[in-house]
Amino acid sequence: MNENSQPIFFPVSRLKLFVMSIVTLGFYQVFWFYKNWQLLKAEDESNISPFWRTVFGALYCYPLLAQIKKWAKSRSVYANFSPLWVTVAWIGIIKFCGYLPMPYKLAVLLSVIALLPVQKSVNELNTLMIPYHDPNSRFSIWNILTIAVGCSLLVRAIIVSLMPD
Repeated sequence: MNENSQPIFFPVSRLKLFVMSIVTLGFYQVFWFYKNWQLLKAEDESNISPFWRTVFGALYCYPLLAQIKKWAKSRSVYANFSPLWVTVAWIGIIKFCGYLPMPYKLAVLLSVIALLPVQKSVNELNTLMIPYHDPNSRFSIWNILTIAVGCSLLVRAIIVSLMPD
């Protein structure tokens, strides 16, 4: 067990991961990758750089998901996802949606859906290893403010993209 009672991977409810990813236009996913690499580095005491692994997320997506699957499997936590297929789906959605015109390009925000089964396993693993950790399921005042601002920007982007030139 983790001696400092810190979760092995980033705890966040799937609802919060989904909502925050949408309203931050995908930046919460970047934060998600960074926090997972940061926690894994602390657990393994390795010399990896969470920053660079996040910057080059497309290259390091699979290794992170494979680590999560490995940890889950070693602790008999059911991990109903394939690291390869989640990586392909996540990168594929981002790449494909980049070619779409606005407002359809905003479908890129749905790339978070690929990460939801991974987060389910992460949450189960964290609960098994540290039963009383903070599951990060509540929306803080900062989250709520971010949602308000993000929703207004998202609605504005959709309206502007639908207006004739």
